[in-house]
Amino acid sequence: MISLVKEHSLEDISEACWQFGISPDGQFLAVAKYSRPEVIDLCNLQGKVFKTLEGHKGMIHSISFSQDGRAIASASLDKTVRIWSPTGELYTIFDRFDSSVESVAFAPQVPILAGGEQSGMIVLFDIGGNHIATFRSPKNRIYCLSWAPDNNMFAAASADGKLYLYNISNQNKRTFEHPGPVYGVAFSPSNGQGAGSRKILSTCEDGAVRLINLEEQTSTLIKAHSSRSVGIASTSDGLLFATASFDKSVRLFDRYGNPKGELQFDSEALGVNFSPDTSRLFVSTRNRQLHIFKIS
Repeated sequence: MISLVKEHSLEDISEACWQFGISPDGQFLAVAKYSRPEVIDLCNLQGKVFKTLEGHKGMIHSISFSQDGRAIASASLDKTVRIWSPTGELYTIFDRFDSSVESVAFAPQVPILAGGEQSGMIVLFDIGGNHIATFRSPKNRIYCLSWAPDNNMFAAASADGKLYLYNISNQNKRTFEHPGPVYGVAFSPSNGQGAGSRKILSTCEDGAVRLINLEEQTSTLIKAHSSRSVGIASTSDGLLFATASFDKSVRLFDRYGNPKGELQFDSEALGVNFSPDTSRLFVSTRNRQLHIFKIS
């Protein structure tokens, strides 16, 4: 089993922004506070703020670091995505959305982003604010977006009960039915080597996690939680994944779905993520805390 030792907890974290940002070196966080939900705080792992990013006119819902750490994107209720430098300079405001932007995600190796709306529309654009494509297939709120490590695909978790998979290279779209709203999605290498990236993990209203193997055309159902499962994250090597749930727990599994660890909290667990080097696990909870655990 995995050993998890609590290092620290940050207070006053916005529960609406459970998709918080972790720098590529794993030493800094980008979070929105409950007391100032339209502002991003850049802080170290002890919570010391060294820069605030101000400009949004509404609550921030999602924050994403680029893989090289040179840019930070934030999605907001004000119908915009803003792209910033870590020093606080505003690079771009992308405002070609029709409703609140619920999720934003950088492609891993190219300067392209995906933004998902409350209305269901998904927009691709580059770091300079140039529009690339618009997808109108989902019919309800986009809760989460995730890119495959090879940049060829991205997936969208939707409140309409479907997981949408878009293949950029051949412009193909696939949908995967769920028994309720899909809240979280993450790509995970199916071979545990970090390159294949052909397994998708999703969380749903029923508390289960679905492991969809795109190469083998199979789906495995894991009864992970007794209540709504929300956040999900995979390690970069695909050997572990973690899920967060309204049953006030976070659970860890190996790539086959075998249990490897569990954490219990006093409040619903919303967001979960690993540091890039897999040395830490970060968990946000509805009682406005962000918990940091050392993995060994």
